[in-house]
Amino acid sequence: MAILNTGTITGAGFLRVIFLGLTLGLAPLSALHAADAVAPPTAAVKLQENVNYRAVITDEVVPQGKILVQELFWYGCPHCFHLEPAVDVWRKTLPANVEFEPYALPLTPAWVPLTKAFFAAKLMGVLPQTHLQVFADIHVKNMRPTTTEQIADMYADLGVNRAQFLQMYDSFGVDNAVRQAQAVGQDAGVTGVPALLINGKYLVTGDMAGSNEAMLPIASALIAKITADHQK
Repeated sequence: MAILNTGTITGAGFLRVIFLGLTLGLAPLSALHAADAVAPPTAAVKLQENVNYRAVITDEVVPQGKILVQELFWYGCPHCFHLEPAVDVWRKTLPANVEFEPYALPLTPAWVPLTKAFFAAKLMGVLPQTHLQVFADIHVKNMRPTTTEQIADMYADLGVNRAQFLQMYDSFGVDNAVRQAQAVGQDAGVTGVPALLINGKYLVTGDMAGSNEAMLPIASALIAKITADHQK
């Protein structure tokens, strides 16, 4: 069974419309007023270690002069799908020194195929055009790709060269990326997604935050903390 946090996201029907619009090419996210539906968090947060965040040790390398924020997820996770519009709004409010990236984690063997697909798309440079669409295919169109061929078909339908995708999917680079992701998840003690990892050293989960959406202001407070520490 997939291990998932259980934060409840309201307005799921509206969010499905947003993703369906993206899938069908009806309109960009902003045109569907996602910002109105999921406003970026602004309330001040009091950081409490081991209460609303946890210090962890990973081998993640942070770009020089940057703060790295990684959205830990799995394409098959419904909670990750429901949170994605809020994350999309929030990431656009982050300071210029923050580098944000989605980061797929294979917490169970069943999660590996779609995790490989994520890293194949990333290494091919097609992630920007496929990331939200894959979420939509799975959670709006109810596609359930499990085999390599089924996954390749899904990406081909999104305009990705099928032969090149298959070659990348089974490449050493993708296998190595999946192993690294497994190590990050294990080192950080991640037991469910969605979660946020900041600079490879602070973990925020929906369980600690109280809900998945509540992770975002906590992450913002951690970003401010790191920035202040750098300025000392």
